[in-house]
Amino acid sequence: MNMKFRSYWLVALIALMFSQSSYALSGACQNELRELIVPPLQHVFMKKKDIRVEMEDHARGVYSVRLFVPADSPDNLNKQVSIGWVNLDTNTMQALDVTRDPDHPDVLKVDGDKYKNFVSMCISDVPKTGAGCQQLDATASKNGNQIPGNGSGRTVVGKGRLQFYSAPDLSCKMSGVFIVEADSVDAYADYGKFTSVTYLNPKSKNVVNGWVETDRLKPNGLGIAPRQP
Repeated sequence: MNMKFRSYWLVALIALMFSQSSYALSGACQNELRELIVPPLQHVFMKKKDIRVEMEDHARGVYSVRLFVPADSPDNLNKQVSIGWVNLDTNTMQALDVTRDPDHPDVLKVDGDKYKNFVSMCISDVPKTGAGCQQLDATASKNGNQIPGNGSGRTVVGKGRLQFYSAPDLSCKMSGVFIVEADSVDAYADYGKFTSVTYLNPKSKNVVNGWVETDRLKPNGLGIAPRQP
Protein backbone atom coordinates (compact mmCIF):
# COMPACT_ATOMS: atom_id res chain seq x y z
CA MET A 1 0.00 0.00 0.00
CA ASN A 2 1.54 3.32 -1.03
CA MET A 3 1.62 6.29 1.31
CA LYS A 4 -0.90 8.28 -0.72
CA PHE A 5 -3.51 5.53 -0.56
CA ARG A 6 -2.78 4.88 3.10
CA SER A 7 -3.31 8.54 3.95
CA TYR A 8 -6.55 8.60 1.98
CA TRP A 9 -7.80 5.53 3.80
CA LEU A 10 -6.93 7.00 7.18
CA VAL A 11 -8.77 10.23 6.41
CA ALA A 12 -11.80 8.24 5.26
CA LEU A 13 -11.76 6.26 8.47
CA ILE A 14 -11.65 9.34 10.63
CA ALA A 15 -14.49 10.94 8.70
CA LEU A 16 -16.57 7.82 9.08
CA MET A 17 -15.83 7.75 12.78
CA PHE A 18 -17.46 11.12 13.28
CA SER A 19 -20.43 10.31 11.03
CA GLN A 20 -21.58 7.25 13.01
CA SER A 21 -22.87 6.75 16.52
CA SER A 22 -21.28 4.09 18.69
CA TYR A 23 -23.02 0.86 19.58
CA ALA A 24 -22.65 0.99 23.35
CA LEU A 25 -21.13 -2.00 25.13
CA SER A 26 -20.54 -2.59 28.82
CA GLY A 27 -16.98 -2.46 30.12
CA ALA A 28 -16.79 -6.25 30.35
CA CYS A 29 -18.09 -6.69 26.80
CA GLN A 30 -15.68 -4.04 25.54
CA ASN A 31 -12.80 -6.09 26.96
CA GLU A 32 -14.24 -9.28 25.46
CA LEU A 33 -14.43 -7.59 22.06
CA ARG A 34 -10.81 -6.44 22.24
CA GLU A 35 -9.57 -9.89 23.28
CA LEU A 36 -11.52 -11.42 20.41
CA ILE A 37 -10.25 -9.11 17.66
CA VAL A 38 -6.83 -7.72 18.53
CA PRO A 39 -4.73 -10.90 19.11
CA PRO A 40 -5.37 -12.37 15.62
CA LEU A 41 -4.70 -9.08 13.76
CA GLN A 42 -2.00 -9.60 11.13
CA HIS A 43 -1.29 -6.36 9.29
CA VAL A 44 -0.75 -3.70 11.94
CA PHE A 45 2.11 -1.24 12.31
CA MET A 46 1.89 -0.62 16.03
CA LYS A 47 2.02 -2.65 19.20
CA LYS A 48 -1.11 -4.70 19.77
CA LYS A 49 -1.14 -3.79 23.44
CA ASP A 50 -1.87 -0.20 22.43
CA ILE A 51 -4.78 -1.00 20.12
CA ARG A 52 -8.30 -0.28 21.35
CA VAL A 53 -11.65 -1.18 19.80
CA GLU A 54 -15.10 0.36 19.64
CA MET A 55 -18.26 -0.92 17.98
CA GLU A 56 -19.59 1.82 15.74
CA ASP A 57 -22.50 0.52 13.71
CA HIS A 58 -24.47 -2.59 12.76
CA ALA A 59 -26.89 -3.82 10.11
CA ARG A 60 -28.40 -7.23 9.40
CA GLY A 61 -26.13 -9.08 11.78
CA VAL A 62 -22.88 -7.40 10.68
CA TYR A 63 -21.15 -5.20 13.28
CA SER A 64 -18.48 -2.65 12.36
CA VAL A 65 -15.65 -2.36 14.88
CA ARG A 66 -13.24 0.57 14.76
CA LEU A 67 -9.61 0.03 15.72
CA PHE A 68 -7.77 2.98 17.21
CA VAL A 69 -4.78 3.97 19.34
CA PRO A 70 -4.46 6.77 21.90
CA ALA A 71 -2.88 9.92 20.47
CA ASP A 72 -2.45 12.76 22.92
CA SER A 73 -1.67 15.74 20.72
CA PRO A 74 -3.26 19.14 19.91
CA ASP A 75 -4.34 17.80 16.50
CA ASN A 76 -6.49 15.06 18.03
CA LEU A 77 -9.38 16.53 19.95
CA ASN A 78 -10.67 13.12 21.02
CA LYS A 79 -7.14 11.92 21.91
CA GLN A 80 -7.18 8.97 19.50
CA VAL A 81 -6.42 7.99 15.90
CA SER A 82 -8.29 5.37 13.91
CA ILE A 83 -6.11 2.70 12.31
CA GLY A 84 -8.60 0.26 10.79
CA TRP A 85 -11.90 -1.57 10.80
CA VAL A 86 -13.07 -5.12 11.45
CA ASN A 87 -16.53 -6.43 10.57
CA LEU A 88 -18.08 -9.07 12.80
CA ASP A 89 -20.46 -11.04 10.61
CA THR A 90 -22.65 -12.95 13.07
CA ASN A 91 -24.48 -14.65 10.20
CA THR A 92 -21.34 -16.55 9.20
CA MET A 93 -19.49 -16.14 12.52
CA GLN A 94 -16.50 -14.58 10.76
CA ALA A 95 -14.32 -11.62 11.73
CA LEU A 96 -13.24 -9.72 8.62
CA ASP A 97 -10.43 -7.16 8.66
CA VAL A 98 -11.49 -4.67 5.97
CA THR A 99 -8.70 -2.16 6.60
CA ARG A 100 -6.50 -3.00 3.62
CA ASP A 101 -9.17 -3.93 1.08
CA PRO A 102 -12.90 -3.86 1.94
CA ASP A 103 -13.70 -5.90 -1.18
CA HIS A 104 -11.19 -8.61 -0.26
CA PRO A 105 -10.99 -8.58 3.55
CA ASP A 106 -8.56 -10.58 5.64
CA VAL A 107 -10.35 -13.34 7.55
CA LEU A 108 -9.12 -13.28 11.15
CA LYS A 109 -8.50 -16.59 12.91
CA VAL A 110 -10.49 -15.76 16.01
CA ASP A 111 -11.22 -18.09 18.89
CA GLY A 112 -14.55 -19.71 18.02
CA ASP A 113 -15.67 -20.15 21.63
CA LYS A 114 -14.83 -16.53 22.48
CA TYR A 115 -16.75 -15.36 19.42
CA LYS A 116 -19.78 -17.42 20.37
CA ASN A 117 -19.71 -16.19 23.97
CA PHE A 118 -19.38 -12.56 22.87
CA VAL A 119 -22.36 -12.83 20.52
CA SER A 120 -24.43 -14.57 23.17
CA MET A 121 -23.64 -12.24 26.06
CA CYS A 122 -22.98 -8.86 24.47
CA ILE A 123 -24.88 -8.45 21.22
CA SER A 124 -28.61 -7.88 20.90
CA ASP A 125 -30.27 -6.36 17.85
CA VAL A 126 -33.57 -4.50 18.16
CA PRO A 127 -35.86 -5.72 15.37
CA LYS A 128 -39.02 -3.69 14.74
CA THR A 129 -40.93 -6.06 12.45
CA GLY A 130 -42.07 -9.66 12.42
CA ALA A 131 -39.45 -10.45 9.78
CA GLY A 132 -36.80 -8.90 11.99
CA CYS A 133 -37.86 -11.08 14.90
CA GLN A 134 -37.70 -14.17 12.71
CA GLN A 135 -34.20 -13.29 11.57
CA LEU A 136 -33.04 -12.65 15.12
CA ASP A 137 -34.58 -15.93 16.29
CA ALA A 138 -32.68 -17.83 13.59
CA THR A 139 -29.40 -16.08 14.39
CA ALA A 140 -29.79 -16.54 18.14
CA SER A 141 -30.78 -20.20 17.83
CA LYS A 142 -27.70 -20.85 15.70
CA ASN A 143 -25.15 -18.76 17.58
CA GLY A 144 -26.40 -18.89 21.18
CA ASN A 145 -24.75 -20.94 23.89
CA GLN A 146 -26.29 -24.41 23.59
CA ILE A 147 -27.50 -26.04 26.81
CA PRO A 148 -26.80 -29.79 27.28
CA GLY A 149 -29.96 -31.89 27.26
CA ASN A 150 -29.09 -33.59 30.54
CA GLY A 151 -29.10 -30.22 32.30
CA SER A 152 -31.86 -28.44 30.42
CA GLY A 153 -34.49 -28.44 33.17
CA ARG A 154 -35.44 -25.01 34.50
CA THR A 155 -37.97 -23.79 37.05
CA VAL A 156 -39.54 -20.33 36.86
CA VAL A 157 -38.65 -18.14 39.85
CA GLY A 158 -39.68 -14.65 40.89
CA LYS A 159 -43.07 -13.02 41.07
CA GLY A 160 -45.52 -12.32 38.29
CA ARG A 161 -45.91 -13.58 34.77
CA LEU A 162 -42.90 -14.60 32.71
CA GLN A 163 -43.55 -13.34 29.18
CA PHE A 164 -42.71 -15.37 26.07
CA TYR A 165 -40.98 -13.73 23.08
CA SER A 166 -40.58 -15.05 19.54
CA ALA A 167 -36.96 -13.86 19.56
CA PRO A 168 -34.55 -12.69 22.27
CA ASP A 169 -35.69 -9.08 22.28
CA LEU A 170 -38.37 -7.19 24.19
CA SER A 171 -39.90 -5.94 20.93
CA CYS A 172 -40.73 -9.54 19.90
CA LYS A 173 -43.44 -10.15 22.51
CA MET A 174 -45.82 -13.10 21.99
CA SER A 175 -49.07 -11.50 23.08
CA GLY A 176 -50.94 -13.43 25.76
CA VAL A 177 -48.29 -16.17 26.08
CA PHE A 178 -46.66 -16.47 29.49
CA ILE A 179 -45.82 -18.82 32.35
CA VAL A 180 -45.68 -18.25 36.10
CA GLU A 181 -43.62 -19.02 39.18
CA ALA A 182 -42.90 -22.74 39.76
CA ASP A 183 -43.69 -23.74 36.16
CA SER A 184 -41.09 -26.01 34.56
CA VAL A 185 -39.52 -25.66 31.11
CA ASP A 186 -36.74 -27.23 29.06
CA ALA A 187 -34.00 -24.81 28.02
CA TYR A 188 -32.06 -25.10 24.77
CA ALA A 189 -29.85 -22.03 24.34
CA ASP A 190 -28.83 -18.78 26.03
CA TYR A 191 -28.47 -15.59 23.99
CA GLY A 192 -27.78 -12.33 25.72
CA LYS A 193 -30.29 -11.95 28.55
CA PHE A 194 -32.71 -14.51 27.10
CA THR A 195 -33.09 -18.30 27.05
CA SER A 196 -34.82 -20.40 24.42
CA VAL A 197 -37.28 -22.78 26.11
CA THR A 198 -40.11 -25.24 25.53
CA TYR A 199 -43.09 -25.36 27.87
CA LEU A 200 -45.53 -28.28 28.05
CA ASN A 201 -48.83 -27.35 29.67
CA PRO A 202 -49.58 -30.26 32.05
CA LYS A 203 -53.34 -29.86 31.63
CA SER A 204 -53.91 -29.06 27.97
CA LYS A 205 -50.71 -30.79 26.75
CA ASN A 206 -50.12 -27.81 24.47
CA VAL A 207 -46.46 -27.04 23.71
CA VAL A 208 -45.09 -23.50 23.52
CA ASN A 209 -41.65 -22.64 22.13
CA GLY A 210 -40.08 -19.24 22.61
CA TRP A 211 -37.64 -17.04 24.50
CA VAL A 212 -37.90 -15.87 28.11
CA GLU A 213 -35.69 -13.71 30.30
CA THR A 214 -32.88 -15.83 31.75
CA ASP A 215 -32.85 -14.28 35.21
CA ARG A 216 -36.34 -15.72 35.86
CA LEU A 217 -35.09 -19.30 35.41
CA LYS A 218 -33.32 -21.60 37.86
CA PRO A 219 -31.72 -24.98 36.99
CA ASN A 220 -33.65 -27.79 38.65
CA GLY A 221 -31.30 -30.72 38.02
CA LEU A 222 -33.57 -32.32 35.44
CA GLY A 223 -33.22 -32.65 31.69
CA ILE A 224 -34.53 -34.12 28.45
CA ALA A 225 -31.58 -36.47 28.12
CA PRO A 226 -29.93 -38.89 30.60
CA ARG A 227 -26.93 -37.66 32.52
CA GLN A 228 -23.57 -38.94 31.36
CA PRO A 229 -21.85 -41.45 33.70
